[in-house]
Amino acid sequence: MRWIEKIKMKLAVICCLHGNEPYGLEVIKRLPDSFSFFIGNKRALKENRRFLETDLNRCFPGNKFGNHEERIACYLTKKLKKFDYVIDLHSTSKSCPIFGIITKLNKEKIELAKKMGLKRLVIMPEFFASGKAMIDYVKCGISLEVGPHNRPDNVKESLELIKNLIENKDCNSLEIYKVFKLIRKEFNEVLINNFDSIKKGQIISREGEKEQYAEEDFTAVLVNEETYEGILCLACEKVSCLTFQNLFKCPLSF
Repeated sequence: MRWIEKIKMKLAVICCLHGNEPYGLEVIKRLPDSFSFFIGNKRALKENRRFLETDLNRCFPGNKFGNHEERIACYLTKKLKKFDYVIDLHSTSKSCPIFGIITKLNKEKIELAKKMGLKRLVIMPEFFASGKAMIDYVKCGISLEVGPHNRPDNVKESLELIKNLIENKDCNSLEIYKVFKLIRKEFNEVLINNFDSIKKGQIISREGEKEQYAEEDFTAVLVNEETYEGILCLACEKVSCLTFQNLFKCPLSF
């Protein structure tokens, strides 16, 4: 069986784990009838709230006797076990080019990102999501981030990546980043944007004559997100192809 045939049979798309990220509804409406999909937090979606009791994407594998989100997480954990691949749709509060997030790095996830035609992929460490994100509990999952929330092109760009997967395309220009640090926001005026390459000593936020300087070189991700109070951004380092060749002991083309 060809790889793409496996994907078509065992791929699930999930949207609205966060109720204030509704664009995924339009994505799943436009998917072929053969696709399996799940709408994560319908009650939070109805109220346009990120969550009701606890962040759904921070409470997996859930608890069938727990609160509202914990019960949903328990249900989804069981349902998603039968799928080989899961695409999780998210959006950001600020302008952001579309990128993927993975945890528990392996070669299969890298290859999935390439088949989707992703240009950027971020490896999220456990210290940020506490190992309780939905993609931590599926066989092979990627979260997509794009924004801001109500930007019309979010739908088109996400569908394009799914279409690439269906058509078995391959991207050879994937940039991979690994989060190594959270950077706290010292002042309200933020002077950097998503995926900016920041140099040590660069001014990254300020207030009047007070300025916050970068302590080291990094690439900025999830800059000034409303959800993450007090956090300026995630600091990432770019991971080279050679690193992955050594890690997996096999050739990878980027």
